[in-house]
Amino acid sequence: MKSLVAEPSPAAMPSMIDRVWNTSPASLTHAIRRRLKRIGAGESEHEMTAGPAKGVKLILPEPLPDWAHEMIAGTYDQFLYDAIARHRKLSGATCWDIGANIGYHTHGFATQGAQVVSFEPNAANVARLRQHLEKNPEAARRVRVMAVAVADCDGELEFVQSADVSAQSSGSHLASAQPPEQAAVYARFERAVVPAVTMDTLIEQKGEPPPNIIKIDVEGAEALVLEGGKRLLTKHKPLLLVEVHHICVMLSLTRLLTGLGYQLEVLDQQHASPSRCFVLAS
Repeated sequence: MKSLVAEPSPAAMPSMIDRVWNTSPASLTHAIRRRLKRIGAGESEHEMTAGPAKGVKLILPEPLPDWAHEMIAGTYDQFLYDAIARHRKLSGATCWDIGANIGYHTHGFATQGAQVVSFEPNAANVARLRQHLEKNPEAARRVRVMAVAVADCDGELEFVQSADVSAQSSGSHLASAQPPEQAAVYARFERAVVPAVTMDTLIEQKGEPPPNIIKIDVEGAEALVLEGGKRLLTKHKPLLLVEVHHICVMLSLTRLLTGLGYQLEVLDQQHASPSRCFVLAS
């Protein structure tokens, strides 16, 4: 499936990707910080009191919604960490957080001793994620942020995005993805062109160490991410934690991963819905 909006020439693609990778963290932070809103009305800083991100400070909306209470209490998505623990330790692992949002799991993985690469193309989310990393220097020293979309092709893709960082999920997604049917919500989103890269390119051309664990939460683009990493999945067999957002995506994902020798398990079944569930692939 081709998901390019405007397909760049082969000669142009590496230079575009190189520009993203060669941008220093300091200059990228400076560029994004210009768009960053400081803590304002309706937000406050909270320290996580328990769980994988214990001690981490995050900016959360006020009044605190249920998911924010869960983050503070350390119970938010705890099933992910329980599933990982059945297969390997986070300490010393290399984790890719694809669709990092504002960084709860990025900080959880890093606090548990993993080296984390966080992928997030939404500029507002990246700004808040970097703000959180500044507040948590111990975790931040094990985190690198890549402001790119991970997809099934290298180049530039159309991205549908929200600047709302106060929600559990911004709902931002690739225009070619199959997100849950919320047309009224997405109609208010903005569209932008973002750099995109495949997982195989990250390994084979950019020299990224193969990840041991990959968490994917990309609002309906899950199959696109995995299609772009077939060689990585075949050779290195990383543990996958995938939030699936559409039944058609589940079918594509199942065909792809079982064909590569993965076994799939639905996590947190009591909270799964017809349009959303979390899958462990090992």
